[in-house]
Amino acid sequence: MKKIKLCCFTVNSTHACIIANNFITNELENFKVIYINERSEKRKVRNMINKFYKKMEDNMYYTEWLNEKITHNYSEEKFVFVVYGKEEFVRRVNKYLELTEADGYVINCYEIFDVQNPKVIISEHDYYINTTGVVRKERLK
Repeated sequence: MKKIKLCCFTVNSTHACIIANNFITNELENFKVIYINERSEKRKVRNMINKFYKKMEDNMYYTEWLNEKITHNYSEEKFVFVVYGKEEFVRRVNKYLELTEADGYVINCYEIFDVQNPKVIISEHDYYINTTGVVRKERLK
């Protein structure tokens, strides 16, 4: 498995968390989820998971970005990185994630008010997701 990249466009971090978590809970099992936000909103994300995504507590768990040593177990763990922020921030984080050996998913949630060209962003990802689920890129053309 390699890193599979998905993208979505959101109005705020709550919207990003809902889209990402809907995909994670409906499509994946036994993944470690790491949330990377441009602004520190740890409590907000944790409260949302505890309130609306109780099932995630059974199969997955929340961790703070690099607050735990995630670099030691890449061969045994599968990851979902949920990245939220402005376009430049998402690009910088993705450059770092490309250097890691972790397998799994990268869900890039772009702040919609900052996006210059959504078609280019979509073309750089394997899939596009929204609140209704996964949209294959071919269906967008």
